[in-house]
Parts: sequence; structure tokens; C-alpha cells
Amino acid sequence: AVVSTQSTGEIQSLYRVYSANPIFGVQYKVEDKMEPIEQVTGSYEEDDIEITGGDSQPSSDAFAAYYADGNKAEDGEPVFCEKLGLAIESIKEGFSLESLWEVTGI
Repeated sequence: AVVSTQSTGEIQSLYRVYSANPIFGVQYKVEDKMEPIEQVTGSYEEDDIEITGGDSQPSSDAFAAYYADGNKAEDGEPVFCEKLGLAIESIKEGFSLESLWEVTGI
């Protein structure tokens, strides 16, 4: 009983210390004076980059074609895809399996 009374007292003491100044895993430093916004922000510079598509159909066309379809409640006819080794919804005419993967960015 003596050991458990000592343990209980130690646990209660540790809890009082922790609850007075809890550690949330974030360290911070309080500053009295904040720096002006001009000193903390950098200058904005626009990149000189042009994004172009490849030689194949743009991926946005495949994306738009599937979302523009009015029959979203019904799935297309399933067909076996040898490349994937499983059954998939038939791919719309004018698109390939590769062009559908380009839509996801994979």
C-alpha cells in the first residue's frame, strides 16, 4: 500500500505540473513587436511558362466527354481489357485507355 501511495502522489504531482504548463508539441516564441508586412512578404514574380499538350488528344477532351454524357445513372457495357486484365466500361469512340490515364495525371 505504501508503494501505491507514493506512486499516486508522484503521478498527481506530475499532472499538476503538466496541467499548469501543457506541452502540445508546438514550440513558439512570443514577440512583443511584430515586423512590418513589407519586411515579411516577398515580391511577386510571374513565371514565364507555357503549358502545352502532347501530340495526342488533349486529356481535357476525354475528361469533358465523360462528364458531358447525359447517362451518368447508367454504366456502359462491360468489356474485358487485356492490358488491365479485368472488365471495364467500354471506352468511348475516339479515346484510348492511355488517354484516360492522362486525365488522372498518372
